[in-house]
Amino acid sequence: MSDQTPAPDTQPLLRPVRLGALELPNRVVMAPMTRARATNAGLTPTELHATYYAQRAGAGLIISEGTWVNPEAIGYIHVPGIYTDEQTAGWAEVTESVHAAGGRIVSQIGHLGAVSHPDHQGGRLPVGPSAVDPQETSFTTDGPKATVTPRALSGAEIADTVRDYRQAAANALRAGFDGLEIHAQGSHLIAQFLNPRLNRRTDAYGGTSEKRAQLLLDIVEAVSDVWGGERVGVKLSPYWNAGPAFPADAETLADYDQLLKRLGDSDLAYLHLVGPAPGAHTDDTRKAFSR
Repeated sequence: MSDQTPAPDTQPLLRPVRLGALELPNRVVMAPMTRARATNAGLTPTELHATYYAQRAGAGLIISEGTWVNPEAIGYIHVPGIYTDEQTAGWAEVTESVHAAGGRIVSQIGHLGAVSHPDHQGGRLPVGPSAVDPQETSFTTDGPKATVTPRALSGAEIADTVRDYRQAAANALRAGFDGLEIHAQGSHLIAQFLNPRLNRRTDAYGGTSEKRAQLLLDIVEAVSDVWGGERVGVKLSPYWNAGPAFPADAETLADYDQLLKRLGDSDLAYLHLVGPAPGAHTDDTRKAFSR
């Protein structure tokens, strides 16, 4: 085995690349991975977070673990937020460490919505697009628990949530991140709004594929006002296939095709897409989910 490192002109992975306004020294991107290490009451990043991310600064880009945009967004234990001054200061130490090591890092922000649990919400119901149980599992301090029927967000609360995303984006900018990624994958809140099985609204945020996408588009606009679109990415998972509410069937994939065309016309830095699992196949076997 050769101990010589391939020159950048012969190893494509090591060549620089531009994503929107992000100039990356190589094409290695560290994916967001939940670490569950914010073991403090304020869900604040710690020195351990700064060390962990700085150790990986050789990647062309680091995408942070998903971080909560407000307390209602919380759905896992020990995951940090970015909605308080204390949390923002903790992330500032992380970005300073990454930059000192020559790296680049973007903040991923998100909201778990109906896949949260009352245990994360002080006994209150979690929120979702409609009062439909996603029939998934929430990881609480007492272990895994079945999700419950959430409380549907009102129109005013949706506007508040979009403002919370905007404030989280502003906090990420203040913390020194190089960009922002909107977490819209899996079974999180934005994906719930995109899902006709969970989103049964008849207002501006439901009823058609275009309206179900409106929350995401509003959030993209709000955070782009802070960052500029060329430093914003969106993570989606069209092939997400988990539980009865999220089959990657023909209807789902057609809706995502239309959404991707709309996002492709924007000035986003990138789209981060999760493909099907190796060996997986998509079908229409889960249409029995109550609609």
